[in-house]
Amino acid sequence: MQKELLEIEFRYNDRPIGSRPATSCSKTIAIGIFDTLEEAVKAGNETLKVLSEHFQVRADDRFKVRGLFGTPDRLVTNCCYTTKGIAYFARITPLKFNDLSETIAETFKAYDRYRQYRREQENDE
Repeated sequence: MQKELLEIEFRYNDRPIGSRPATSCSKTIAIGIFDTLEEAVKAGNETLKVLSEHFQVRADDRFKVRGLFGTPDRLVTNCCYTTKGIAYFARITPLKFNDLSETIAETFKAYDRYRQYRREQENDE
């Protein structure tokens, strides 16, 4: 089963806090989890309308089910024109839900395949 996560990450600067000398910060918020990519794209484009009230958003900065090369456009950002040094990354990420036992078994099988591959590489040398 797969769902789609719509989230926005903000990157910005803030004053140092306590003994932490870093001034760069990031904050990520989840907008929602959707059953289909189409639903996530629709919600994402509505979210961009809210962002456009505070940031520069071009008309072609949109989520799309089918982008230029037929693949989904899952990322929209203002990196080219940050507002007051604040960058955002709005993205749709596939969430895949798998059985835990099957996933663990597959990772061990992958490890065995890797060990076999390494042995074969060493024998070829």
